[in-house]
Amino acid sequence: MDIVLDSMRRIKGDIDLDWLELDKAKMRGTFNAIPERDQMNLTINEQLVVELYSK
Repeated sequence: MDIVLDSMRRIKGDIDLDWLELDKAKMRGTFNAIPERDQMNLTINEQLVVELYSK
């Protein structure tokens, strides 16, 4: 998929995630596990999302 390949090309440096492996040279990624909430670096206000969809 072009969108995935484009995203991998934009990644700068290495990604240090236990649940994801990336091989940028081969343009390949592997999910090792579904990440837990605390393993993700989220910059969203979840309460605002809940309020929006509860209307």
